[in-house]
Amino acid sequence: MPRFKPLNYQQNAMVVINYLDQLQAGTFEHAIHHLIDSKLDLSVFYPKYQNDATGRPAYDPAALLKIILFAYS
Repeated sequence: MPRFKPLNYQQNAMVVINYLDQLQAGTFEHAIHHLIDSKLDLSVFYPKYQNDATGRPAYDPAALLKIILFAYS
């Protein structure tokens, strides 16, 4: 029998966060976001993904790179 993540149907709190509103100009997080979105060419990663027609949607390499760089800092 497969295992699934447990569902909580009685969740009574939902936090809506707009991540772009959380980025403040002049911070390291804002610099990472700006550099990866506007300066780096991440197209080298795209041929590795073979899920155009089938398969689960993958995480964007830009988002993963932002997480790695911020965590490493």
